[in-house]
Amino acid sequence: MEKREQDSLIAKQERAVRQQQLLEKKRQARAEYNTSDGSTARQEKKLEKRQEQHRRKERKAIRVQEKKQEKKKLRFMKSFQSAVAFDDAEGVSVSEWFLSICWIKIPVIGFVYVLILALSKKIHPAKKNFARGYLVYRCLVLILSLTIMYVLYQVGLSFIDDMLAFVK
Repeated sequence: MEKREQDSLIAKQERAVRQQQLLEKKRQARAEYNTSDGSTARQEKKLEKRQEQHRRKERKAIRVQEKKQEKKKLRFMKSFQSAVAFDDAEGVSVSEWFLSICWIKIPVIGFVYVLILALSKKIHPAKKNFARGYLVYRCLVLILSLTIMYVLYQVGLSFIDDMLAFVK
């Protein structure tokens, strides 16, 4: 028994010595790392440099975002001003409106006339806005009429087929 106890005691002491040696090696390695060549100073400089680059990128991204928002705001204000900016313009006479309406009512010529009014720059803003609205209205009417004609065509075809089947 004594021999076993002595062996286990010796093994424990050897383990303790090995652990002490490992701890001492780790301490020496840390000390060398912290004092050798200023490597930690280099790493700190690299870290600071990376952080500065990251801050620059963030600032640049913020500036780009602000510029985009400014451009968007300017575009919105420009479109708003162009749609409502007939305070300074002279009024349009009743005869001009009457002639415009007469031109618009001619099928193909009216469409071309409205396109010219809507796209030209030297036209009175009130006429321009009216032409834009009229184009939207005509597009909606065109889509609606084509839809109704297609439905009526299909109903008519099925009605004729049913009548032919009934006659036979």
